[in-house]
Amino acid sequence: MTGPAAGMDGAAGVLASHPLISAVPFFVPTFIVVAVIAVVIWRDRHRTDDHEDEHEDEREDDPRP
Repeated sequence: MTGPAAGMDGAAGVLASHPLISAVPFFVPTFIVVAVIAVVIWRDRHRTDDHEDEHEDEREDDPRP
């Protein structure tokens, strides 16, 4: 036998025994990015709206149409 598997017997060349185990390193960073985006959106939605009220008052006092 020649090639990269020469000298390896059976499962010695297999690093993961299940396809899901092989796929985990690719999905974990995706879940981390989605979690960070969700936290940013959640924090933005739950921020107090005091600043928007101040800007509305300034617009009402503005003499320009």
